[in-house]
Amino acid sequence: MNVKYSIILVLVMLITLVLQSNSQGLSVYQDYLNKVYIFDNGTTKQIDHLPLNSFKIGNNAIAYEDNAGNFKIYQNNYVFSVSSFVSEYYTSDNLISFRLNSQLKVFDNQQNKSLTTNVGAFACSDDIIVFFEKQERILKAYFNGNLYELADAIAAEDISDFVVGEDIAVFKNPEGYYDIFYYGEIIQLLFHERTKSFKTGRGIVAFIEEPMNNFQVFYQGEFFELDTFEPKSYKTGDNMVAYVDNNGYLMCYYYGEKITISFDVPIFYEVHDDLIIFNVQNYFKVFSGGNVYTLESYIPEKYLFNNNILAYIDEHGYLKVFEDGKVNTVSYELIKDFEIHGDVVNFKYGVQSQSMYYKGKTYTNN
Repeated sequence: MNVKYSIILVLVMLITLVLQSNSQGLSVYQDYLNKVYIFDNGTTKQIDHLPLNSFKIGNNAIAYEDNAGNFKIYQNNYVFSVSSFVSEYYTSDNLISFRLNSQLKVFDNQQNKSLTTNVGAFACSDDIIVFFEKQERILKAYFNGNLYELADAIAAEDISDFVVGEDIAVFKNPEGYYDIFYYGEIIQLLFHERTKSFKTGRGIVAFIEEPMNNFQVFYQGEFFELDTFEPKSYKTGDNMVAYVDNNGYLMCYYYGEKITISFDVPIFYEVHDDLIIFNVQNYFKVFSGGNVYTLESYIPEKYLFNNNILAYIDEHGYLKVFEDGKVNTVSYELIKDFEIHGDVVNFKYGVQSQSMYYKGKTYTNN
């Protein structure tokens, strides 16, 4: 790995640690009088006395439409009145993108920024927004507070073939090549007819190149071949790609290291952020931090995972949470439902009881 991308890797890891230490403890709930409250890192505050029309929760902010249709954003203990309406909006770990008719805007670190007044196709993720500017006919990216021009479509109708990972994007340029946008630079991937498939994560692009169908990754600025044979399946996460190889083994390319997770064929596996959840011989297992943990000898009916935590209902109906290599029983009440927002597990039980589990502690909202 060259020096430049080694520095980027260090910066990415530092940024990830900072973001994980910042506000990920956000959630929303209503009481029996339909008053709306926000849970913020162990404290609770009322934000409205009427039910919300909609809301979406990110790692460090909550975007919502109030009962009158006004679009607002809660961040850092403050409610920002953004607009009297919103056409559509999306939250991620760090950015909130939203459209007001043909205008595309982003709310980034308490700042409301206009990206274009005439947007075409667009996609957003944790750190990046890619969009086609219809008037200028240019595909652009918003990343780290800056705008970048990726490709122009003077000779084409538009550019809509693009995919965003958490901090990376892949797009097909007008010449027919797939390019990678990564930390302000554009790197050529493959001609589209040689690209059988690709998937993006954080800091990584996994792809299969025709006609040989060899399996490769772009990781932290360099290309590596993982297998000369096409995998049976593959899925990307944060700085990793999990895949079932030609032998049926569950493999993982994790922070630059190739790891065999299981020699048994997985019945299923899922990847999100820092976790791989998988089923081998009906055992419920998780790959986290480079290690494999066996959680149960059955597969829970419901489980959710986000960032580096996994929550599920066990065979007795109790709520359990896996984090930092350990399983904790959060509640011995029979759970009606639960959700994960950032690092908060929001769960309901009893008649109208609701609580939050955050960083090893349970907060009751009654």
